[in-house]
Amino acid sequence: MKFLKIFYTFCLLSFSCETFAGPLISGISTNEINVDTEFKGAEILLFGAKNDAGNVVIAVRGPRKNFIISKKENLLGIWFNGERIKFKNSYGFYSLFSTYNDGEMIQQDLNEYELGKNNIKFEIQDNLAPSKINEFRLKFTDLLEQKNLYSVSTKPIDFLDETLFKLIIDFPKNILLGTYVIEVYLINNGSILSFQSIPVYVNQVGVSAKISDFASQQSVLYGLIAVFLAIFVGFLTNYFFARFIKK
Repeated sequence: MKFLKIFYTFCLLSFSCETFAGPLISGISTNEINVDTEFKGAEILLFGAKNDAGNVVIAVRGPRKNFIISKKENLLGIWFNGERIKFKNSYGFYSLFSTYNDGEMIQQDLNEYELGKNNIKFEIQDNLAPSKINEFRLKFTDLLEQKNLYSVSTKPIDFLDETLFKLIIDFPKNILLGTYVIEVYLINNGSILSFQSIPVYVNQVGVSAKISDFASQQSVLYGLIAVFLAIFVGFLTNYFFARFIKK
């Protein structure tokens, strides 16, 4: 049934490809991801058609948040967290797809759109030398890449013919909650011919969502319950240890 639905959608795109007004049209299989305790990641199918010459570039950006990156230092054989800086308002997820040839750089006049790993803008809290900023920037992107939250290398876009294209966007199990944005560009000779922005909502559902809502809405009561449970579990553990194990 899922395959038939996708096939039917592509048929519609193929039929309308000569008649739609803009040079680019696209859509996704779903714009909602529900995260529960058994969530193991999700995939979203993006499909589209272009009616003009040019390269297609697709950027997927996650909710912004603050990150603190520490530099590991060694003292007498002991590793510890040394110098650290704060990346403010940075993407919690970033993935890029493109029809540009391997190694071909996206035009420099498009860097304001943060397309490509060298064009991602980071707001650093501290005033550091450019070399230091570069070092921590690499550490930051490497760390998120290891967690499958960043993909700074451009991935290819599959074309079914000269007009229709599709790709699968992978979201790992450790994604942040919030609103993600899929941006679709049609670029020719350094100019953007068409642009679309598609939101994807990542929500928490189930028991964990109810606990999270309760914690945010009744923070004082939630804190008291947490303290009470910690004391109760500690007392119970000590009782069983003294009653059974110590003997």
